[in-house]
Amino acid sequence: MDSVNILGKVIEISHSNLEIASRIEAILNILAHEMHIEEAALYTLDKDKRLSCRFMNRTSRLFGILSGYRCHVGEGVVGTVAQKRVPQYFTSRNVPPRFGCLFYADLDGATDRYKAFAFLPLSDDSFVYGVLLLCSSGRETIVDSEKIVLSIISRELGGILHTYDLLVSSKKRISELATLSELGRVLTSATEPHLLLQNIATITAKSFNAAFTTIKLAHSFVRLDFQRFTSGEIDAAIEGPLRDLESEALRLRRATSLGDHPLEAAPNGGRLALYCTPILSKDRVLGTITFCKKSEQQLAMEEDDQYLVSAVANYISSGLETSFLNTKLRDVLKELGDAQKRVIEHEKLRSLGEMTASIAHEIRNPLVIIGGFTKRLARQVQIDEKDNRYIEIIIGEVARLETILNEILDYVKDTPLLQEPCNANSLLDEILYLLASDKIWERVRIVKGYQAELPSVVCDVHQIKQVFINIILNAFQAMGGGGTLTVRTEKALYQDRSCVKVSVADTGGGIDPSLLDNIFNPFFTTKERGTGLGLAISNKIVMHHDGHIEVRNRAGEGATFGIYLPINSKTQTREG
Repeated sequence: MDSVNILGKVIEISHSNLEIASRIEAILNILAHEMHIEEAALYTLDKDKRLSCRFMNRTSRLFGILSGYRCHVGEGVVGTVAQKRVPQYFTSRNVPPRFGCLFYADLDGATDRYKAFAFLPLSDDSFVYGVLLLCSSGRETIVDSEKIVLSIISRELGGILHTYDLLVSSKKRISELATLSELGRVLTSATEPHLLLQNIATITAKSFNAAFTTIKLAHSFVRLDFQRFTSGEIDAAIEGPLRDLESEALRLRRATSLGDHPLEAAPNGGRLALYCTPILSKDRVLGTITFCKKSEQQLAMEEDDQYLVSAVANYISSGLETSFLNTKLRDVLKELGDAQKRVIEHEKLRSLGEMTASIAHEIRNPLVIIGGFTKRLARQVQIDEKDNRYIEIIIGEVARLETILNEILDYVKDTPLLQEPCNANSLLDEILYLLASDKIWERVRIVKGYQAELPSVVCDVHQIKQVFINIILNAFQAMGGGGTLTVRTEKALYQDRSCVKVSVADTGGGIDPSLLDNIFNPFFTTKERGTGLGLAISNKIVMHHDGHIEVRNRAGEGATFGIYLPINSKTQTREG
């Protein structure tokens, strides 16, 4: 054997730019050819402290068997050599059965043809990277000079594995820094929370080469339409395991995984690994971040991924908390600004209301006198038909002005609420009975849809009755005196409060969409002789009851007004 020639070839290949697998396989082929060895295999020590047979020479027969079992450090000859870092050499007379792997029955009879065996640790002064296995059927033993050469080659192979580990580690660290840098840029931006979370999911999914990454918020810290943000596609077959894993991570408040998990219904079959870690900020759980990876190659890297996932979760937690607080602060400042504007407008309207009430009183008194004297003159003075018509017009217009002034006074004055329990079903029945008794309602079909056992609301019955009458009469007028009027009641929620909802729907063709935003404004009307205060007064009364009026417009078909009245009003709670 030409030792110098062998070492020269090995060192040349070792320092080449070939991929690690090509370099190791080339060296094993050189050993097999130059030393007349049939089997040259290389075990690597994985991060879980188990040895895997990953490389072999071109003519190997044992690789298919050896690669099927991963032995522990200290188990069998291979594990012992890795543990003690001392080479061992055997002949056919003293080689341990199954290479010392007591649970590896597939080796029975497979090694009988070999006469010489060598097991060498691939190590340096501080760490072992694997084990080199050589088997020969053409020679009885391995001489000392060959042992020296093999020792040098094994250290060279260990150096290749060590360099590769350093290269992979440096690439991972660079990738980690790039990921954290990109996340930092996103977290410090003024992006809206839903875009921020979506960007985080996209960045981390790309960095981990994950099938999908999903972020699930544990609570609604900000006003978002949904609480899950995903990059990639979550297959229906893994939704159940995903939810269970997220719940487990939240319960334990630490990272948890579902690794190497077979799923019959998984996309394209195969196996997957899920890794979930909670996003914690000052002992508060913001949510979870979960990664899904597929294929055996990716599963083997799970330990490194787990470390990086935890690092990412820790990194983004403070950023998310800051982003959520900034968003809440913006919302609070906006609400504060809006409230300030409303207070200013309220003060303006209050002053205007007081002035309007004063003017209305001053106008109403002369109108009463004018109307009264006009009626008296009509009774006492003999006038012709034409003059009598003028007097009737005066009396009618005075009456209309008095009605407008009364509505203005109703709108501007704050009438105390005389609250008492009220059943909306009974009140509506009373109103509809009174209105439908009039002959002008003959062409109106009334449909009632009352919820049975409807809870009572505490309200000012007189004022709420006025609201219902205003809205029902508006519906009647919108239908031109003919159509279908549908009145429904039900228990509903408005802003997380239990309410009674009264819906009044008509078939009057709906409201012009361009006018929809103005229908509750005072003095806005589309009627020829309307005052424009009916809906404004109704809206004010409902708001004083801590309720809400909504409008669903069906252009060309009709409109539906929904009145929400709290079952237990805030006013009642404060007074109680």
